[in-house]
Amino acid sequence: MSLSREDFLNATPDNPPTMPEGVFGPPAERRPDWPDNPDLRAAVDWFKSFMAREDWHARRVAVFVLLHRRAYGMRDSDEKGRFFDARDMFAWYLFQAEAFLDHMWNYEPMYGSRVVPVLTAIGRNRALLEKLDGVEERLQRLVGSERSQPNGTLFELLTAAAYCRQGAKVSFRPEERGVARSWDLDVELEGRQYAVECKRMETSDYGDRERTRMRELWGPAAHLLAEQEISTFCNVDFKVPTSEIPSEYFIGKIVEWLSTRRPSLLWKDDISEGVVGEMDLGPLQRVLQTDDVLSAGTKLHELLTGRYIRHANYNQVIHFQPGISPRFIGECDLAILLRWQNSSSFSIRAKARDVMRKLAEAHDQLPADRESIVHIGFEALEGDEVEKARYEKILASTGRFDAKGKPLRFVYCHYFVPESPPDEAWAFDETVQWRRITGSNQRPLAEPFLVLPEGGRVLSGVHWDN
Repeated sequence: MSLSREDFLNATPDNPPTMPEGVFGPPAERRPDWPDNPDLRAAVDWFKSFMAREDWHARRVAVFVLLHRRAYGMRDSDEKGRFFDARDMFAWYLFQAEAFLDHMWNYEPMYGSRVVPVLTAIGRNRALLEKLDGVEERLQRLVGSERSQPNGTLFELLTAAAYCRQGAKVSFRPEERGVARSWDLDVELEGRQYAVECKRMETSDYGDRERTRMRELWGPAAHLLAEQEISTFCNVDFKVPTSEIPSEYFIGKIVEWLSTRRPSLLWKDDISEGVVGEMDLGPLQRVLQTDDVLSAGTKLHELLTGRYIRHANYNQVIHFQPGISPRFIGECDLAILLRWQNSSSFSIRAKARDVMRKLAEAHDQLPADRESIVHIGFEALEGDEVEKARYEKILASTGRFDAKGKPLRFVYCHYFVPESPPDEAWAFDETVQWRRITGSNQRPLAEPFLVLPEGGRVLSGVHWDN
């Protein structure tokens, strides 16, 4: 079912290679360690029903080609080297869900952990959602005109399902071209009429800039180590913003370490504290005797460093022979790994984005003559210290928010915490923070979790304390 590097040299999403039979599954025999997921399949089938069969096949092949070109180290005009085409994010999402179900060899676990739980929750609530007025129009936009920005519609579906489970009557408000935007959902619950607006925040631009800068800083050091074929692990915690780190900082540490001829070098200065040293490939190579390992995943990082850390930042250079596909390691003789974090107060504050801008946008779309609720969702991927800071920001900013006479009753903030542990396909946590803005009635959504299934074990408090 694999294709060679030569097959992808001149391939593009518009001019793909011939697909081998079975490359998109399903498996001939479903093993106990790869069970079906009826809830996820319900969502996948529902979304596909809004696309022509030929349309989905073409979009799926385009995703496959780009994913494997990246696995072979082929770069296109996309300077960020993404695994996916940002113009069709929805196809990337649906590909991840379908791969999880039927062609696991194409599944990308780090991104899949962000997608599969959300789509599973939608599939679990499909029977409730497909009855709602306006939902078909929403899904047609999701698979079509809004394919580049699916998160907003998916968040609306999750929110609508939560109110349905509470016993509310819910309908999606139709989009009116050329008319000022209104709220997303009309909700009738226990005799009250609510206008509900849903806002989905993306990850911080500062975090993206920080990761880009770290690649620039680490690049020359990694190149030097690769030239000398030294498997290396470097672990660093920066105390200053990345913009204040000298360009020669890493290369200076590596040269100092190599000149000592010692197994490792520890340091602590005004910029960072860290350690760099020789890395033992033994644990990885022992596993490779019987199993392939994904070339960019948490299992690889755990084998190389001896530890799994949720949402850790890594930069890696790996020299390996492919296994079952170019995305998997069959043999490895060189690995250079940087694990880094920035615990400076500036970095934490910059990544801990507040919700005030989204709340203000939502407030502008709400009516003046109906009780209203705002839901804001975001992924908590920047680390626990960032989320602690964000939580305090939200408490402060929502506490002083002026509704300007509008009956905005509550704001719910949904922290989505996906992860890809080494020993699981995915894990998902969720924290919900709510705040009363006006009024005195009880909050209408008593069970506010959007992704976690009902009846599961729920801990009090926030995810970073649990």
